[in-house]
Amino acid sequence: MGLVMKISLIFILILLLTATTASAQDIIFKWTGEEMQAIVVDVSPGVIKYKKFDNKNSPVFSIAREQVEKIIYENGKIIEFTKPERDIEEHKQEKILPPVKISPTLGWHLGAGASNLYGDIGGNKLQLASAIGASFTLPLGKTFAFVFEADILSLGCVFEDIDYIDHRDSSRVVITNAREELGYLSLVVMPRLFLNAKRNYFIEGGIYGSFLISASVLGDAEITDSTGLVTSGSFEEKLLDFYSSFDFGLAGGIGGRIPIGKKGKWHISAGARFYYGLINIVNSDLPGLEDYKESNIYGLIFVGVDIPTRSKQ
Repeated sequence: MGLVMKISLIFILILLLTATTASAQDIIFKWTGEEMQAIVVDVSPGVIKYKKFDNKNSPVFSIAREQVEKIIYENGKIIEFTKPERDIEEHKQEKILPPVKISPTLGWHLGAGASNLYGDIGGNKLQLASAIGASFTLPLGKTFAFVFEADILSLGCVFEDIDYIDHRDSSRVVITNAREELGYLSLVVMPRLFLNAKRNYFIEGGIYGSFLISASVLGDAEITDSTGLVTSGSFEEKLLDFYSSFDFGLAGGIGGRIPIGKKGKWHISAGARFYYGLINIVNSDLPGLEDYKESNIYGLIFVGVDIPTRSKQ
């Protein structure tokens, strides 16, 4: 074999060795999906040591073994690693944890506001209204609930002063501080929509039905007869026969809830609500009142406390 041919063979062998060395790379696959071209130096229980493939003189780097899914060596050998136990446990817990259940609540409240009567009645003005009651709130989701409420209401109106002459005996009659007081047992049913995830603010609207438990007109009267003799005093007249035993209408309002304590299970609640009567509350069976109409209209501001029915939510 000639000298030239020997030199050629040696040159070819050098090229082949160089090409083989250039392709001798390992690939590290991380759990994140990232791939790293490297020369793996050592694999220990906790750490994998490697050099950068594109820099053979680079220092030795380390990567935590739990970050690596597998290694494919340049000779085709594959080493696979298991996913860290804590990641598996966290994933299991995410699946096992039950959804948070919102507890129904019981509540009590006080209310104050103003009431009046509208219709054929005249000379009437607003009067103080009040309420005391209890409620049950049934959640039907994170932002929706039904409210069932029972209240004892004090409603009515105030009348302007009256000064007239009784033509039967020419006496003068002056009536002052006259007012009409109506007492009801009211039942309210309404959907409630919460406006934020923590259920702090809401709007609501529904219907009410009320049963009359008392009715009267009260005031002060002063009578001056034809001789100038003055008689004065207070009066009260029962009106249960005058009014119907049932009232019905619409109710709607807005409100908010403030959590109490560290766990925030109890809430102080507050809200404003408007009621509009839809039916005639005057007893139409009385003679001469067939076409006469009166209806309730009132508004209340409530303050109360909501208590969950379950100890855990």
